[in-house]
Amino acid sequence: MPKRPFIRLATLLVTVAVLASACGSSNSDSSAAASSDTGLGELLPFSEVQAGDFTFEADVSDPNRGIFHVTTTEPMICTIVWGETEEFGNFNNSLAMNGTGIVQHDVFLPGAEQGKTYFFRVQGSTADGRQFRSPTDTFTIPVSTPPSSDAMGGGDTMAVHGTNLALNATIVEASSEFGPGWEAANAIDGDGTTEWATKGDGDSGFITIDLGSPQSVVGTEFITRRMLDGTAITDTYMITVDDGEPIGPFTAGTPAEPNFNPAEFTGQVIRFDIAASSGGNVGAIEVNVFAPAGS
Repeated sequence: MPKRPFIRLATLLVTVAVLASACGSSNSDSSAAASSDTGLGELLPFSEVQAGDFTFEADVSDPNRGIFHVTTTEPMICTIVWGETEEFGNFNNSLAMNGTGIVQHDVFLPGAEQGKTYFFRVQGSTADGRQFRSPTDTFTIPVSTPPSSDAMGGGDTMAVHGTNLALNATIVEASSEFGPGWEAANAIDGDGTTEWATKGDGDSGFITIDLGSPQSVVGTEFITRRMLDGTAITDTYMITVDDGEPIGPFTAGTPAEPNFNPAEFTGQVIRFDIAASSGGNVGAIEVNVFAPAGS
């Protein structure tokens, strides 16, 4: 039986409007003030639906982001706004919601630097339309031990390859895109804080890029995205060059361990097919295609 929608579209739009207001306001966090600056009714204390402490940790697979956790007493659509000042500027929620309310909220915070203090506020909505918001507070992502050169794949990879050709490529096709903010183009933007995510493609996920002209290649990397519930992790992938025979499988990597895979060929259009994964909204932080060393 299909899942019943968590809330009607009208309620969802109200929630988005309230959350957007939360991003730009640094006024008092009392319910009266919240009602005044949103015009959408009373905002209740988030503590009324909070089952555990707000916790923050470093992402061991990606030093360029942190992770926020909170558990609620009932299913909610929940978000965290955060930034270097009380004006916030960043807005994140758990992709695991996928249009439904959840109680375990595990949220990636792209760009949250370890050891740096940020302001934050948490806000959410239940199925009956009640709105909740926490007071403004601060968090600091704990500093983790950087990976050793061995963990990074055995030293300086530039000794075995040169330029990442994918940075000047264009997207030809992708199996799907989860939605705005999760476009396929994020996989070739050189930005470790953005991701391409599919709509639950699992092992059927793929992305095809065009290098613009035939290029000499010595190897590739597929830096997998992942969900905190263990889904969306790509284990292995195949590549197909200019509609030839598939090559692989190759082992996917993480930002901490990219797993450069040697593969020498000349080609222009390269398709990355996910061969094995943990299923779900698979995708990539980056797909990299490297020229020979010295180029």
